[in-house]
Amino acid sequence: MILLRKNKFKVVLGTGLLALLCILWEKYNGGVITHHLLARKDLPGISNWWGLLTLPTLAWISLSVILERQNKNQGIENTVIRRFLAAFLFGALASLLWEFKLDEFLQYYILLPLPIALFKRLHLPEYLLGFVIGMLFTFGGILPIIVGLVLMLLCFLIYKFVRILKLLF
Repeated sequence: MILLRKNKFKVVLGTGLLALLCILWEKYNGGVITHHLLARKDLPGISNWWGLLTLPTLAWISLSVILERQNKNQGIENTVIRRFLAAFLFGALASLLWEFKLDEFLQYYILLPLPIALFKRLHLPEYLLGFVIGMLFTFGGILPIIVGLVLMLLCFLIYKFVRILKLLF
């Protein structure tokens, strides 16, 4: 965790630059995308420009929580990095399924964390950050955060519910 502690500002700055690169790519390839609620044009839209604020904020909050957890539990840096990479790959694959118009697979794939939450803690900030960065190029900096937070909440409820059931029986 010493690596993250010393480089927290660099990681946050890097996520901001990554968001900026994605925004510039969109701007010069057809315009910055606005995602409408429920994919309906008559509902309010959220511009991907917000990703310039949300992604570095998410990185800062995530790293703060991770570092706080590290103060209580030494030697978790490799585990955090593995979790981040797993979530990044999950988000990137979800983006690829969307880009290749494989919606019939994506609707089931995106729910894959829920059964895994029966056994593993998937409601950790490194998972959310990896998921969001993995989906950044396709969905911008807002939509993946919303989807990721909903998935995290569901994973948390499932994980805790199973633990409560284990105590009762």
